[in-house]
This record gives sequence, C-alpha cells and structure tokens, in this order.
Amino acid sequence: MKQILFISIISLLLLSSCNDDFLELPPTTKLGESIEFFETKTALETYTNSFYNYFDRSEILNDFYSDNCEHIGSPPPIRRGVYTIPTALGSGGWSWTQLRNINYFLDMCSKSKLSSDDKNPYIALARFFRAKFYFEKVKTFGDVPWYSRPLNTNDDELYKARDTRTMVMDSLLADLDFAIDYLPVAKSKNKITKWTALALKSRICLYEGTWRKYHTEVSLTKVNDLLSDCVDASKQIMDAGVYTLYSTGNPNRDYFELFQPTNAYTEEVILARSAAEGNYFYYTPNFTSTSNGNYGATYSLVSSYLMKNGQAVNPDLPDTTCYFDEFQNKDPRLAQSILYPGYIRVGTTTKAVTDFAENRTGYQIIKRVGPPIEDQGGDTRDAIMFRYAEVLLNYAEAKAELGSITQEDIDQSINLIRSRVALPPLTLPVAVDDVLDAMYLNTSDPIILEIRRERRNELAFEGFRRDDIKRWAEGHLFRSKQEGIYITGIHKFIDLDNDGNPDLYVLLSTETVPSNKVPGVQYFKLSDVNGLSNGTKGRIIPFNSTLPAFQNWEYLSPIPTEELTLNPKLEQNPGWDELY
Repeated sequence: MKQILFISIISLLLLSSCNDDFLELPPTTKLGESIEFFETKTALETYTNSFYNYFDRSEILNDFYSDNCEHIGSPPPIRRGVYTIPTALGSGGWSWTQLRNINYFLDMCSKSKLSSDDKNPYIALARFFRAKFYFEKVKTFGDVPWYSRPLNTNDDELYKARDTRTMVMDSLLADLDFAIDYLPVAKSKNKITKWTALALKSRICLYEGTWRKYHTEVSLTKVNDLLSDCVDASKQIMDAGVYTLYSTGNPNRDYFELFQPTNAYTEEVILARSAAEGNYFYYTPNFTSTSNGNYGATYSLVSSYLMKNGQAVNPDLPDTTCYFDEFQNKDPRLAQSILYPGYIRVGTTTKAVTDFAENRTGYQIIKRVGPPIEDQGGDTRDAIMFRYAEVLLNYAEAKAELGSITQEDIDQSINLIRSRVALPPLTLPVAVDDVLDAMYLNTSDPIILEIRRERRNELAFEGFRRDDIKRWAEGHLFRSKQEGIYITGIHKFIDLDNDGNPDLYVLLSTETVPSNKVPGVQYFKLSDVNGLSNGTKGRIIPFNSTLPAFQNWEYLSPIPTEELTLNPKLEQNPGWDELY
C-alpha cells in the first residue's frame, strides 16, 4: 500500500511541475487520503529532494543583462532584460506551482505522527525553499500574495489582494530563521544545511536593506534592522570557521581554477548543483557558441579592475589604451575572467585571440569556460549556487551601509578576497574614486564605492550584477551605452596579442570582405547597429542607438493581464497600466 502511495505522490509532483500556475490545477480532494505516505523519514526525504530542482542554474547568466556584458543585435527599446514581459497566465514569473508543492508538503507534514525531531529537518528544508521562492517573487513584483497553506481551486484566498512587501519579507525571514535552527550543521556540497540558510539570509537581508535605503520612493522602514541581520548571518558563517577561500597560493591561477573542477572545492563552495545528480548545466556553450547572442564583456567592467599595486586606472589618461596594454599589471582576476593576450584554452596547447564570431566587444569571457569538448554540451562541472566570497562581500557592504565598518571588518572580508589574488589590502580612510562616484548616482561614500568595485570584480559573470544595480536604484546603468576594445582605425591590420602577427582587420558596413584574406586574420565588419566611438577609430560600440531613459517603475515587472482579469483584487504595478 505504501509503495502505491509513494508512486501516486511522485506522479502528482511530476504532473504539477508541468503546470504554469496552481490556478489551473484540478481540485485535490484525494490528497488527504495519502497521509500515511508522510509517516516515514524516508518518504519526507524523498519528497523534499524534489525541491532541489527549484534552483535555476541559468541565474548565473544574469550578467548578460547588465552593464557587465553587451552584444550586437537589435534589442527592444526597453533593454537588457531587467524584467520579462508576460504573455499568458503564469508567465513572466507569476507562477506558483513550486509554492503549492512546498505548502502541500508542510501541511501534510504537520499532520504526520512522526516526532518533531524527525520532522523538523524536513520542515526546515521546505521553509528554506519557501523563503527562496518568495524572495524571487518580491524582487520581481514587489507586493505579492502570501500563502502559507495549499489552496484548492475553489478557495477564496486564490482571489485575494497582494500582501505588502514588508509582510512578505517578515514572513520569509521567519521561515529562514526556522531553517537555520533545524537544518543539519554538517557541511555538504550538494545538500542544504544551516550554512546555506545563513548564506541565503545574508543575501536576502543585504538586498532588501539596500533596496529600502536607496528606493526612497517606497518609504519602507527597518533598513538598519535588515542590514544588521545581514551582518549577523554573515558573521555566524565567518566565525564558525567552516569555510575559507580556495587558494593554493597561486594568485594568477587560483581564481580561474575555482570554477573548473567537476566537483566544486568545498572549502569555499557552500552549495553547488551537481551534474552527477543528472542535472546538467551547459555553461561553456553560452560563451563559445555563435548562437548565444554574441555576448562579450564591456569596457566599463574591464576598466574597473585595479592595477596590481592597488591603484585605480588613471581616469585622466586618454581613452585609447589598446587591448594588449589593458591586461598589463592588472588585478589577476581580469585575465582569469576575460580572454587575455597569450591565452591558452583549457584542453588545448595553442594560443588563442578573442573570437569576434563569439563576442562583439573584443572582450571574450573565459571564466568557467572549459575545454572544447564542452562546446556542444557535456559540461559536467558543478554549478556554484553559494560560495564563501559572496558572504564576505555581503558582510563588508552591510557594515559600510550601516556606517560602522572598521579596518578589522575590512581585514576579515575584503582583504581576504584581495589576498587570494595578491592585491594590496584596502585600508581606511579611502579616497573617493571619481570614476566610481560618477557611475553611482545615489552614494558618494568612498568605502561603499570601493566595496561595490570589489563585488563587481569578484562576482563577475556569476549573475549578481543585475540585482545589484536594481537594489542600489542605479537603473541608468541598464541604458548606458557600452563599449568594447579600442580600434586604432579601419583598414588597418591590428596585432591584438603583440606577438608580431596581425589578428584583426576592421571594415565599414558598406564594404566587402576581401577574397584574398590574410591567414590568421579576423575580418570584422561594422554594421548599421554597431560602430566605433570616433567614426573610423575608437572603441567598439556594439549597439549605437540612443535608448530611452530608465524609469523608476521599471525596477518591478508587470503582472500578466490575464491574472488581473481573473482576480480583480490584484492591481498592476505602477507604470505598467498604460504600457502593458
């Protein structure tokens, strides 16, 4: 009998995962008869294991939609994927199937006759995922309905109004606190533990605290409480001594190697999703395929890396630094993230230059790119979801935003990260960097600006930058005109890696690539969409059209109109009423 019930429950999970919205699910009048399924710890583990599929590995590609990356093409007027336009019920992020599965488990678990000691670790895991679910909803829509129990199709609560952002955040943080108390303490690469829950709380509290601080238009309170909670959660991980930064003492290689192994380095990685579990994420093809939209890094990102002596690039120098010189004497993370002169790809033995068929800025991304065998799939490496460096950055930023950061705080966080790549330590007081001050419009605090630089460089291409821009209310960066490498001129043979052999030849859009091409030279043809910053020379501008100014209402996504019709108590997010 129990085997039949087990199969029924798993079938239900598989079926429900195919639905985009729980409003479309049939009434679950038979579910209450399955209570005996939940009377063994094995069954609870089996059910909660399905929640791990709720991790979206594609989130680590969110930098594509920020000022860290750019591509050639014809993006829509509203650019860079800040939000998704919904097309039907349950689209655009307004999907609730995950929550229904989580709440169903919690409801059935509460009725189980198992002891609290047996149930609480699995309840904690479910509440971790409910907190994560609602965090994504709040980031996307702001106010959303809070549901703490499974609903049937005839339930009146399906048609209630949205609950306040404050109420939802308080509720999901209560879920996380329960998870922290009852999840296992033993570290695990692929299983959620107390440390994973603390890392998520650190991430959430930093996001929400800075959102409320910089989005003054929403007039939300408890800013310092949230930032203090971020500090506390981060410090619990730091003080426990369970994690450290991966390092073999090689500053020119360790950062790159952190993202290369099939089995992630558990001294730093708090949680990874493993291909060994049958969950493959093909990261490499996103940067090595001509069908990926030709995403490349931007000059904005490249120029933000410090020199090896800890000094910023002099903003008074002419903006004509060639590709080769941009990589000389720089923060080692630059050459471990972006293809540098002399680069030899993993799994090969020959030097390679940036491939303009795979990126159109000239700055080709190599971070976490593996050997050529992965180009068409087969990337079996772990996808890192949480790592210790982020916790250290969260801690430092929260302390700085609170105005209480000390040299000891910096030494315990930022300077540990810098030490891995042999950069000089950051010391107080910090002078204002004019470039950073001009980039970020909502703060001129020099230590906050430097921590933002460190965060951008350390976490580049890991999916954080888009959310960072949103929470800092710096939406203008989504519309800034991005640039690539400096081109000395059209109709010139350019030696990118300074080895004495030409690598690149640039033509106008109206010209034809010559039939007698020089071997080893890429012929890069400009188009009506891209260009050079100074006509026939200058930095590559992958998309040279003027874009509309960013509006505050664009920080939140629209709710599908079909949902508003179905539930009249829902109200559209401001700004979208007339545009969508």
